[in-house]
Amino acid sequence: MRLDVFLKTSSIAKRRAFAKELCDQGCVKVNGNVAKAGRDVHVGDHIEISKRGHRKMLRVLELPARSFSKARASECYEVLEESNDSPASQLHS
Repeated sequence: MRLDVFLKTSSIAKRRAFAKELCDQGCVKVNGNVAKAGRDVHVGDHIEISKRGHRKMLRVLELPARSFSKARASECYEVLEESNDSPASQLHS
């Protein structure tokens, strides 16, 4: 499954175009390497998304079907790490 399609069907990104934009900007890494939108994603891959001081690391658990239920979307991945390093969060620390 393509990376941008995985991000969309697993509800990590609201639209496929936004998922592609994140990839084009170099904000998405798969297994430690910057990934293009068309890169194939496999079960067990680690995905890191960094945007505007927010970083999320995920492990792919399942590749969803295109008609996958949004209620089950979070079952496709496991959040390994999540951090928010934006200036606003540092003010409240």
